[in-house]
Amino acid sequence: MSSAKSPSYLIIGAGVFGASTAYHLSKSYPGASVLLVDRSATYPCPLAASHDFNKIIRADYSNPLYCKLAVEVRDSWESDSLYKKFYHETGMVVVEDTALGRRIIKTYEDMKVQHSISMVQVGEIKQLYSGLFQDTDCQDVEELFINPDAGWAEATSAVTAVIEASIANGVEYIQGDIERLVFDDNGSCTGAMTRDGILLVADKVILSTGAGTAKLLAESAPHRPDLQSGDRITAAAVVTAIVKLTEEQMKTFGKVPVFINDIAGVMGQIIPPTFDGLLKFCVDSSFKNTSLHEPSGQMISAPPESADQGQHTISKRLQDECHRVVKGIFGKELSEYKFDSFRICWDGITPNQDFILSSHPSCDNLYIATGGSFHGWKFLPIIGKYVVQMLDGKLEDELQKKWAWDREQTGSAHEKVIPKRELKDLS
Repeated sequence: MSSAKSPSYLIIGAGVFGASTAYHLSKSYPGASVLLVDRSATYPCPLAASHDFNKIIRADYSNPLYCKLAVEVRDSWESDSLYKKFYHETGMVVVEDTALGRRIIKTYEDMKVQHSISMVQVGEIKQLYSGLFQDTDCQDVEELFINPDAGWAEATSAVTAVIEASIANGVEYIQGDIERLVFDDNGSCTGAMTRDGILLVADKVILSTGAGTAKLLAESAPHRPDLQSGDRITAAAVVTAIVKLTEEQMKTFGKVPVFINDIAGVMGQIIPPTFDGLLKFCVDSSFKNTSLHEPSGQMISAPPESADQGQHTISKRLQDECHRVVKGIFGKELSEYKFDSFRICWDGITPNQDFILSSHPSCDNLYIATGGSFHGWKFLPIIGKYVVQMLDGKLEDELQKKWAWDREQTGSAHEKVIPKRELKDLS
């Protein structure tokens, strides 16, 4: 008796969700046909949220589910040979005024997870880290939390390594700018068409398209309202800025921790410098780019249409917000600086920042695996495992409900990053 033929898979988007899915499919189903397609010949795509110098790795969630997942993934960053060479444990400091640190500690304790978080008075932080945060704007905050078991990862290099490992396992990577999905007479998804007119077909089509998800669905079937994403996922962006530290500055700032200052008037973070001295600042206040999609009649947020999505066209107002973050974290301690570059980074965000890992209830053979919501990158080592479980119908009930296409949008993984502004108003 011959064994059943394995289904073929088409993964659209080679960011964190797509790359991890390809890798875990290649491990779970050796020999299966897995096609990973992205608009860029190099990977990850320079326009994607997954393409970056560095990303924060932490397990500090007050939400028990994400705390559990983040503890799992932190172990991968620390011990798995594929990832650990890209991970750097520098510790993390968070200034905020909602008692988040206390809630995180309680979550760890309720889950019986060992942790090293400590709550310190504001005055104490000014004495630590060689006094670099003496001038930090803490406003009325009385205590903040420090977690030495956190750090950052080399983002682009890590995603590249996962894709290369997938290819070594038999995954095929191709460059292709997807114009639309393709459907049969019954409305089931059978593949996708590139802008060059190349038809890609598969038994299971997986959208890992982040900020481009809503627009792709609208372009694919503008007259099928049941297919559209609605408010389930929105393209949102944040601004990052890079300071190129001198050798002398690296002696002073080279050992800083991840530092997040989420109080009003600052709302930003730093990630410790790369080994060549690139110190990244991020403004934790996002925005949309909403316009009318005429064929479907929807108002959709999507990255700008320009070749580089306008990611390096930064208005003075947004540049000023980056300067605000520098001042709010370092004050006079980093008075001699200039930004070397800026970037607008787009991601797909959901109303409560839960991921979407789900079959599409109105379209057979179509699956959604996206919605990083500005916190999903760290799950690169494991998120594909859960996508494979979803594809196989084996995702546990709690995760299936939480990550479903249609679900209750309750709770929040990181509410402060919900976009309340429009790009056009930030010129």
